[in-house]
Formats: sequence, structure tokens, C-alpha cells
Amino acid sequence: MPSYDLSGSGLAESGPPAQAVTLEGRTATGSNGWAAWLILLGCAMPSYMTIYVGGAKFIPARIVIFLLLVPALTELFQRGRRLCAPDFFICAASAWMFAAVLQTDEGWSSAAALILEFSGGYFVARAYFFGRRGLEAFVRVLKPVSAGIVAVAVLEHLTQHNVVAALMGLPSTGYEYRYGLLRATSTFPHAILYGSFCAVAGAVFVYSERSFRGRILYCGLCLFGCVLSMSSAPLMAFGIVLSVYFYDHLLRGRRWRWQALVAGLFMFLGVVFLAANKPVSWIVANLTLDPATGYFRVATWDSASYYIDLSPYVGYGFGSYASPDDFFGNASVDSVWLTLALRFGIPLVIFILLANTASFFPSKRTASIPHCHDAYMSNMRTAFTLGLAMFMFVGLTVHYWNNSWILWGIWIGIRASLKEESVAATGRPMLDRGMASPDRDLTVGPATRGFYASR
Repeated sequence: MPSYDLSGSGLAESGPPAQAVTLEGRTATGSNGWAAWLILLGCAMPSYMTIYVGGAKFIPARIVIFLLLVPALTELFQRGRRLCAPDFFICAASAWMFAAVLQTDEGWSSAAALILEFSGGYFVARAYFFGRRGLEAFVRVLKPVSAGIVAVAVLEHLTQHNVVAALMGLPSTGYEYRYGLLRATSTFPHAILYGSFCAVAGAVFVYSERSFRGRILYCGLCLFGCVLSMSSAPLMAFGIVLSVYFYDHLLRGRRWRWQALVAGLFMFLGVVFLAANKPVSWIVANLTLDPATGYFRVATWDSASYYIDLSPYVGYGFGSYASPDDFFGNASVDSVWLTLALRFGIPLVIFILLANTASFFPSKRTASIPHCHDAYMSNMRTAFTLGLAMFMFVGLTVHYWNNSWILWGIWIGIRASLKEESVAATGRPMLDRGMASPDRDLTVGPATRGFYASR
């Protein structure tokens, strides 16, 4: 019987290879492997590698986004592509950031950099990673890039030094230790950002790999990377990824499985909000390996919430919002949601949240029509939905900046393109989508190995 993917936007299809090729030929652009290499290598390079152009600061990933943005927009609007809800919310978020910061301080250049990184990463991904060939190219490049990032973290543990900084002749920014073990940062600014990348990449590999050996190899690599970071939230995120994957595998073919999973999540949150005096603080405090960091984050949430209430619409920009003697008001705010609200106001948080959820939330058209899709594309919809959920989850305990901020925009862009492809497929004749026997078990995940082998 048919089975919906995590987004509810399509079915996996195990039909003949020729039919899948027809679908790919009509919906996909070229593989754009060169774009995948540029973007992922740019994001893998350390953000302390900076270049100044006319007073503007550029990191490698920002340079790549800047160079590809105009060609990407041209590509996006010239190939008969469809706009979707996340496009609107990303543009609204960009406009709000710029308008809000002009009301608070003179940090418009910093706001422009954030807009370029997040929105630019989104639209570049929307343009270049659409269709099966584009997705396969992205995942194919993600493998060696992830392996290289984890390898740098291994060298950090072996040498107890920042290998990349040492090779470039740059001073090390210092290290954090937990339980006597170094917290690897690899090429990212902080250990938790590096661990978050490993968790999100693992969500892709657990669904993209066509063999059990490949799944063990690349998922094991990402899990090892999370362990090297010694960060609570990425380790918990990876545990969630594996739990959802096995849940999907166990209940494959059950159309209600994702609705049941979401209902269970809301029931859990409902119990927490009813039982705990400060539910968000309780959740954050229980996401950490070290109780001290948990209590610090609880105090940070309490302090930030107080100041957000004083300026809920436009925030405080990039300037100070607390008196000098307020310790938590001047300490690091370890949550992307709090930081965005403090800088630009609650409306930006809403726009970012809607951009994420709109990219995978099923529309009336895709949810009501049982159309058949390429199994690989169904797996990718599930994988990138899970990846975005982990970005939002880990964001409760860390602020994203530089490479991680760009990667978040890229992940939303890819998921939005997957939704666009799914919506476009509903308008095609059934012959183009592939005729599947109604009594066949059309599943996603491990059950599609026969389909992959036939290709």
C-alpha cells in the first residue's frame, strides 16, 4: 500500500527505471556538481580566513554566495520554475532584518552580511539543487567534504592543536575541554557548530545511501564527528535522527506513521508545558551533558526573555541592550532564536520559523493527491525535513553564525526545491509519474534497495 514521506508531499515510487528517467528529464536541471563543490568547500573553510574589499569583510563561504547569487536568481526565474511559500518568508525575513536594524543602531552592514549569507545561501540552493540530478550531485560532494571536516577534528584530538590555523600561521583561539577531553571544532568557529553539521549531514546520509555498508560508513563517520565535538545537543540530535529512521523503517507502508510521530511530539511538549513552571528552560536544561552549562542556559533564557519583552518588535540591533553590571545581559546568548529576537525582534523569529516549516509542510494539493514519485526524491524529502528539524532543535542551545548560518539557509533552499518538484509532479499525467500497481508496497528508506539496484 502507498506510503507518504515525512513531509506528506509524495510517495516513493519503485516503478521501472525508464519512468524515473522520464520524471527526472522533465523536472531536473543539470547536476550542477561544480556549484556543489564551490558551496560546500566554501562552507568547509574556516571563517577566520577573511578578505576585506572596500571595508567589507568576506569569508570564503560568503564570497561563494556573493559570486553565485545573481546567476542563481537568473537560473531560478528563467527555467519555468515555481515560487513557493518559503521564498516569500525568506524575503520577508530579509526585509525585516534590514528595516529593524535601521530603527535600532548603525549595524546595517552586519545585517546586510547576515542577509547575504542566509538568504543568498537559500536562493543559491533553490536554483542549483533542483531535481534528482542536482540532489545527487549535492550528496555526492557532501560525502568527501564531511569526511575531510571529521578528519580535521581527528587531527585536533591527536595533536591538541588547531591544525588548520597552525598550517596558515594563525594563532589558535583556544580550546574547551569536557570530562578531560578536547572539544573539537574542526573548521567551524565552535565545537557545537561542528557537531551540528555532523548531525545534519548524518540525517542526509541515513536516507541517501543505497547500501547498508554505505549507510554504516557515512552515518558512523558523522556519529564519530559528533562524539569528537563533545557537545550535548548534536549528540542528542543524532540520536533523534537514528530513532526517526528506525521508526520509519519499522512502520514503512503505514500512511499514518508521521501523523502519529508529530502527535506524540506535541503530547510530550504539552506535558512539559503543563508540568514545568518554566517549560522552555526545562527543555534547554535537559539538553546538556554538563549540568553547569544547562543552568547557565536557563539563566540566559530568563534574562533574554526579560529584555525581549521590553522591545519585542525591532529588538536592539547589534548594540548593548543591558546595563554593564547585568552579567547575563552581557553574556553569550546561546540560542539562535533568542539572538534573532534580541537583534531584530520577534517577527523575524516568526518569519524564520515559517520559512523552515513551509518548506516541508504539505500543501492541500500535495497532501490530497496520491501521486507517485521517484524513491530517491522521497528519501531526500524525508532527509532534509529531518535535517531542518535538527537545525531548529539544536538552535535552542546555540547561535548560528558564519558557515553554520549559511548552511541553514542552504538546507531550507534544498527542501523548498524538493517541495516545488513535488508540487510540479502533481500536475503531470500519471504516465509521466509512473504507473504503479495499487497492491505494491511503495515505501521509502531501506525498502527501496531493489529500486536502486535496478538503476
